[in-house]
Amino acid sequence: MVISLYTAHVRSISMDHLKRMMDNNEPFVLVDVRTRNDFDREHIKGAKSLPLDEIEESAQKTMRQDDVVIVYCDSFVCSASTSASKILTRLGYTNVRDYKGGLREWKQSGLPTESRY
Repeated sequence: MVISLYTAHVRSISMDHLKRMMDNNEPFVLVDVRTRNDFDREHIKGAKSLPLDEIEESAQKTMRQDDVVIVYCDSFVCSASTSASKILTRLGYTNVRDYKGGLREWKQSGLPTESRY
């Protein structure tokens, strides 16, 4: 019996590149993979909440497989965005990017966030 392990190559995106895409109104879906409570407290302006533990079940309801999808979590030390990137790639999403700096880097740079409170 042969077992094949599929490991997706995760492509990343820098904060500067993400900011340029926003400034140029390029089409993409920005996905916050932290918990809904964390998202409600604060998130990058324009992001949608799709927690890591729901991503497999919910991704196809909210995004097309050919969308440019940028995922993020809390910071460089958080691995949730990398896990989400791998899951989405395995599900057939072809344009997934991992913003590894996450909310922490974004805020430290003085870039816009929003809250549901």
